[in-house]
Amino acid sequence: MTSVNGWTVLATIFVLVIGTASVFAQTSPRLEAIGSGDARPTNDAPTVWQDNPYGIPVTRWAGPEGSHPTGFEEWRQKSGPDRPFSARLVASQSSVKGALRTGGVCILVNDLLLSGLQSSLDQYTADLTAEGYSVTIYGMSGGTPEELRTFLQEEYEKGMTGVVLIGDLPVAWYEAECWDPVEHEEFPADLYYMDMDGAWEDSDSDGLYDTHTGNIVPEIWLGRLTAGPLAADLDGEIAMLQNYFRKNHLYRTGQAPLQNRALVYIDDDWEPWAAEWGGNVGLTYADRTQVSIPDTTIADDYESRLPLNYEAILLCVHSSPTLHAFKIPPDVWHSYTQYYEIPAIDPAAYFYNLFACSNARFVESNYMAGWYIFCDTYGLASIGSAKTGSMLEFGDFYGPFGSGRTYGEALADWFSAMLGDGVEDWERCWYYGMTLCGDPTLGRRPLALSITSTTLPDGEYGKPYSGVLSADGGQPPYIWRLVNDSKLPDGLAFDSINAAITGNPIEVGDFDLEIAVVDAAVTPSADTAQFTIGISFLCGDANNDGQVNIGDAIYLISYIFRGGPPPLPPEAGNVNGDSKLNVADAVYLISYIFRGGPPPTCP
Repeated sequence: MTSVNGWTVLATIFVLVIGTASVFAQTSPRLEAIGSGDARPTNDAPTVWQDNPYGIPVTRWAGPEGSHPTGFEEWRQKSGPDRPFSARLVASQSSVKGALRTGGVCILVNDLLLSGLQSSLDQYTADLTAEGYSVTIYGMSGGTPEELRTFLQEEYEKGMTGVVLIGDLPVAWYEAECWDPVEHEEFPADLYYMDMDGAWEDSDSDGLYDTHTGNIVPEIWLGRLTAGPLAADLDGEIAMLQNYFRKNHLYRTGQAPLQNRALVYIDDDWEPWAAEWGGNVGLTYADRTQVSIPDTTIADDYESRLPLNYEAILLCVHSSPTLHAFKIPPDVWHSYTQYYEIPAIDPAAYFYNLFACSNARFVESNYMAGWYIFCDTYGLASIGSAKTGSMLEFGDFYGPFGSGRTYGEALADWFSAMLGDGVEDWERCWYYGMTLCGDPTLGRRPLALSITSTTLPDGEYGKPYSGVLSADGGQPPYIWRLVNDSKLPDGLAFDSINAAITGNPIEVGDFDLEIAVVDAAVTPSADTAQFTIGISFLCGDANNDGQVNIGDAIYLISYIFRGGPPPLPPEAGNVNGDSKLNVADAVYLISYIFRGGPPPTCP
């Protein structure tokens, strides 16, 4: 967190001397960083742009007066001339049948990265196919956005459902006139690659699309792993990607779990919507910490919460690609979280939703969404905008994500919800820059399989019995069984599919059971638990009709003297507790019923 006032000259010198992101990450200056890519807002109160029917202030570029995002022409000059398009098949692997996920994943890797990522891609492919995906990997170089989209359309016809872009690959740009006062926006638009059949046009032939018509909803999901803008050189980029795939594997295999909870951190301009947005996050995370008091939401407080173990974070704050700018009342810029502070903190979170201007503008050096996912220990996916605006209607994202959709699928579902009934100009300005930085195939890992039942009901001899067990986590459906010579009372049966114990018990006593459950994962997990079922009887109810009366005495006399049926169970007739079933029990019972004698006492 850097102070708003002072240190300007010293910070500029510091940036020039230190130079690379890796060095920044190892330092902890509390200085104001000013210059290209380290913009900060002025102390003037901002214009609160809305341009939406909800009256929600738009995320604002938090840069000093005169700073601006890297534009299309500037980016194109840095990128150099287009090179011939090439995509060569590197690997193809079929899915493991019956696994959790399904579909075809196309992985496109910049050719320069392939050799350094071979072992990482092998492990990634094994993880994906184990989950049910079919995987094809292509080494790619050169090309235009149009050529890449054509290639993806061909893969889509073959059954591809989503794509992962790794490294420097063609970028589609879009332009629009947005906000009030009107500002010209030009920005990367990954929706171009997600939409397989819509019509995209560049009406003024300036290299930026400006019209999108037809069927505009996405058919596929997409995520990109772009580490180059964060690395000093190619070796550094490869090292960051290798570490990313290491984290990815640990997460998928449950070796590095975080707590099943979320942090919802909302700065001043959006405090009126905090309860609603927090509730939307609750569609995925019932356990969440919400911070939205204007005096509280400052950089130091936000940074202090990043190591506290939240699986997911929703952050709503004005930003630039390389910083967050926090306010305090009344509408005063207070403090900043800079990009180099993120890897230094190494947040304990996997999934980010960055409602933060231009945080996912992956063409900028040291873009924040990249640093969140390329930290050392955690961080796997961050959704944000490559421009002003960001996600609204959070429920249309967290609902699918909480119901089992992957991060990429949930973003595609959200796009479909936003654009399914057509798109207005304000919606283009808010939504078209939305980008997923990270692996789009990641879903919430199921909780560890565990039996959640703690007891089974007791029963009565000869009476209908029903007990049902429950479990959570793992991958349903479950299979249940009795283990270690556990035996149910005679008359009861165990349904291994529905985890139900039912029947009419004809054996009395306490029955200790050990019960196991196994899930349906490719590599199954299991849990066991101990239970006791007590089957009792009504002492003196020799005829098992639920009452103790003269009928039971007659029943006992018939059994003892006339060879009639025995008491059910036999113990029910031994009313004097001497462990012998004879005429004394009938006399004892008659005394109890007619003369106020002592009650039946069975052994």
